[in-house]
Amino acid sequence: MRFNTHNRTPKIETKKSLKIMLTISFGLIISLFLFMAIVCSLYIESVMPAVVILTPVLVLAILIAISQKDMDKAFVEIVDDVVSVTDYYFGVKKEKTFSMCEIETAEILIGYSIRVRGYRYSNAGCTYIVFRGNGGKYMFKVICVPETKQFFSKYLN
Repeated sequence: MRFNTHNRTPKIETKKSLKIMLTISFGLIISLFLFMAIVCSLYIESVMPAVVILTPVLVLAILIAISQKDMDKAFVEIVDDVVSVTDYYFGVKKEKTFSMCEIETAEILIGYSIRVRGYRYSNAGCTYIVFRGNGGKYMFKVICVPETKQFFSKYLN
């Protein structure tokens, strides 16, 4: 059994109209910053305002894109009694393996809780099932949706 860490399993595809709307919105925001950069640069007659305005925007956009891609690729796979957790951090693959018998407790936490480690969605209504082992040591997390909640129900408090 394989579960996506941050999305439903199987992943729900985004509607084409929503993708178009988000692309247009992103384009308008970037155009606004580009316009501000050009106007400031022409007013001061230097390229420095454009660099100061556009650099943070581009860095932030790149960081958001990388983290989103990493979250889309993360998954938890259960074969027999072995749990394989695959996470990505800035494109680097991190794999952990646990036995199902190592899981002592699991709790449902909201996404913005500091007890949920790593990448996570912290918007309203997004919850994760966080699994802990010996002595309450953090093991892994998976998004809390009906499928995962039902599968891991025997571990939940």
